[in-house]
Amino acid sequence: MYKKLQQLGLFCTVALFVLGCSNNDGGTPAKAESGNKGDSNIIKVAVSPASPPMLFEDAGKIAGVDMEIFEGYCKSRGCTLNITPYDWQGMLGAVSSGQADVAFSGISITDKRKEAMDFSQPYYDNVWHLVSLQKNHIKITDLAQLKKYSIGYPRGMAYNELIKSELEPKGYYSLSMVKLYPTYGEVVTDLQNGNLDLAFIEEPVFADYLYKKKLPIESSYAFTGFDKLGFAFTKGSPRRDDFNKYLAELGPEKIKAIVDKWMK
Repeated sequence: MYKKLQQLGLFCTVALFVLGCSNNDGGTPAKAESGNKGDSNIIKVAVSPASPPMLFEDAGKIAGVDMEIFEGYCKSRGCTLNITPYDWQGMLGAVSSGQADVAFSGISITDKRKEAMDFSQPYYDNVWHLVSLQKNHIKITDLAQLKKYSIGYPRGMAYNELIKSELEPKGYYSLSMVKLYPTYGEVVTDLQNGNLDLAFIEEPVFADYLYKKKLPIESSYAFTGFDKLGFAFTKGSPRRDDFNKYLAELGPEKIKAIVDKWMK
């Protein structure tokens, strides 16, 4: 789903989330009471709950695909989650610096991120959409058309690497032309206000905006085969290998069922 760790300060005054593992499909309360910090089986989790349906906050609860999967892991291993919310870059900084044991919020697995953290096996093959307002009737049939449009997306996202490796070398689009935002919410607001032509939005988030929030948007172009999502762990973490065992225990059909449930 990278930057200097000073970005961690952006989550100022956010309360620390601590929760016992449950089988609550409704999500994790955002303001749970603190547990016993002496417990060696507490897992420190960094999240950025602004990527529905993979992870989001609704009515005071953090919920979504990633939360359900990791709560299931925690329940099976008898652990407790100690969750802290960050902005996107702060979340990645927390896990790369060791301030968190794991991070999840629909995070893209990239070679650059692998230098600073270890990833689980991928659990979702992602699609990246260039999204526009339906009324604008923008259809990209040739990537050379991109230079005519403004493009935006949240800071720290893996779209940077697509532009650097695929679009810039071919003269289709320059990273310097991109408009960056704190979250998808601000991106979509600017799109709706006419201040942005195209927004890079990943498949799960796009589906949430289109089908659940009923926004008048459409996909103008889709990039496939560039992205897989995973859970990010601190370098050398044995927890990563154990979590991979849990994903294998779940199997692809159960993982797909969890994803499909939150996509609806």
